[in-house]
Amino acid sequence: MQRPTSATVFGILNLVFAGFGLIGIVASVGLLMVKANSDNPVVKIMQESPGFALWFKICIPLGLLSCGVLLAAGIGLLLVKPWGRLLSIGYAIYAIVFGIAGMLVNFLFLVRPMLEQAKGKSGPEAAGAIAGAIGGSIGGCFGMIYPILLLIFMFRPVILAAFRPPAPPQV
Repeated sequence: MQRPTSATVFGILNLVFAGFGLIGIVASVGLLMVKANSDNPVVKIMQESPGFALWFKICIPLGLLSCGVLLAAGIGLLLVKPWGRLLSIGYAIYAIVFGIAGMLVNFLFLVRPMLEQAKGKSGPEAAGAIAGAIGGSIGGCFGMIYPILLLIFMFRPVILAAFRPPAPPQV
């Protein structure tokens, strides 16, 4: 059977998003290295909140692992290997659960404190804090789109048929 177009598309997207994820991990490590006297409100909150700092430090190795899984899943989809579909499903479930957890943690440790700080201020600084909180929340929701679509497509009949392991020869 020929590789379905959706398998090709999601295989390529898995590779692209794995690359973007690695860039994000490098940026996250850079954020951890920012000096303590930074004017960045996110860095200040991270330095003042041990819980958020711990979450951030846990996310880096998990992100690296998930990028590796996504990369392997993309290769598996492009090669039409059953394990590529299974890895894609596993990644999608992980990304949805971890995305929801990440939005909750960000709200508790980042958005809520930024909004509290904005209450006592006015002008561009308050507007920036509010816009950052809203943008971060919307961004978290947009981040859920790809894993949800990936999960849906991995159960479509054409994908199931293409990735079904070959039947053993009958004797």
